[in-house]
Amino acid sequence: MFEIIALTVFSVVVGSIAVTLAGVGKFLIFLALLSVLVVFHEFGHFVFAKRAGVTVTDFAVGFGPTLLSMRRGDTTYRLNALPLGGYCKMAGEDTADDGTSDPGNFQRKSLGARFAIIAAGPLFNLVLAVVIFAMLGALVGIPTGRTTIVNAVIAGSEAAKAGLMPQDQIVALDGKPVRSGTEMLDYIHHHAGKKVAVDVLRSGNIVHLKILDKETTQGGERVGTFGFYPKEVFERKPILDAVAYGFVRVGQTAVLQFVGITDAIRNHDTSVISGPVGIAHVVIGAEALGVWPVLELMATISVVLGLFNLLPLPALDGGRLAFLLVELVRGRPVNPEREGLVHLTGFALLMLLVAIVTYHDIVQWVHGKGGL
Repeated sequence: MFEIIALTVFSVVVGSIAVTLAGVGKFLIFLALLSVLVVFHEFGHFVFAKRAGVTVTDFAVGFGPTLLSMRRGDTTYRLNALPLGGYCKMAGEDTADDGTSDPGNFQRKSLGARFAIIAAGPLFNLVLAVVIFAMLGALVGIPTGRTTIVNAVIAGSEAAKAGLMPQDQIVALDGKPVRSGTEMLDYIHHHAGKKVAVDVLRSGNIVHLKILDKETTQGGERVGTFGFYPKEVFERKPILDAVAYGFVRVGQTAVLQFVGITDAIRNHDTSVISGPVGIAHVVIGAEALGVWPVLELMATISVVLGLFNLLPLPALDGGRLAFLLVELVRGRPVNPEREGLVHLTGFALLMLLVAIVTYHDIVQWVHGKGGL
């Protein structure tokens, strides 16, 4: 199966234009992260197809010309040149049942088996997210709050222009003492559009700064931001608690995504919409904070990828599942040619949407949106 997010080569290439030579390494990390998520998604299809006895003719990492290949049984495993995802190709996947007795043909399998194979990709993305969140909970800890210490400053942000630096501790805003990270962020978020006097403790000395509290949109609300990330406080958890935390975080992420999208639709707000380029921007920003924030972001994207592919839209796994449900109701499959036409049309429309979102992402990136 070829996933939509893995096929958006256009948007990824356009996104690379916005990356300076100094950021090429970071952008490659983003591509590697995206490829892992998509390949793991395809691995879900692969595992369930094998268990159901479907012949998997090709399992590939990447697209384009094949660099390395190895054949084991009926499957050719490929390492391709373009690290933009991967695919799992099954016998009879996109063709009508020709009446042959080939037991490995996808169309010859039961409705339940085909449903499980298609649903396995998004399911594996959700499982991967649980594993990453659980690992973070056990090794790094669960975030219990934010401090007033600056962890990283976004390049080109108002905070960077004013001279705010990593390891600075914000002790006062407009002359008012700051006692907690929550208090600090509340003040920043509620003074959008104003220049805020910021007192920071740096190397034992108080430094006075003036930072424009730039207005932006977060979670569908207009808030003020300086353009920095504060350090967080973490508490390590036993393995069972960490696993439970992993499931909770996946649920929370799913709810937040749903709320964010519905709010954006209700408020006609496109600023919260992001495609591959927008994701690249966020991942590159997270890389400045270290490995753990990148892994946390990877888990979040994995949840989004899994849920997105479950939407009942043509060319997505959810669209294929919808056709299987129609088959269940009708008692016979939909004409494969008609289904193929629907998926092809849906794919074209999705590519148009990707192009529009890519333009939006680049505009957002150029204007330096993000941070706190």
